[in-house]
Amino acid sequence: MRVIFTKVFKYHKWIEMSMLIAFLILIWFVDNTIPLLIGYFLISLSFRTFMEWKYKREKKEYILTLYSMFIYLFVLVTGFYLI
Repeated sequence: MRVIFTKVFKYHKWIEMSMLIAFLILIWFVDNTIPLLIGYFLISLSFRTFMEWKYKREKKEYILTLYSMFIYLFVLVTGFYLI
């Protein structure tokens, strides 16, 4: 799984930062934060995968991002709902 973030296009960093800020604000107003956390990861990694697929298709980094999205979701769902 990749740890280093690279922006794909000019506004990519700002869109992801605004999604993170919106998520942090929503935590204060929602009682059950587990589905919100899973939704945030799903939306954020889906957006990143789409941007990498659209703008950096030749590097094929979007495949790794898509794979890491499924791993994150699997760990979150099994960790929070089965334990």
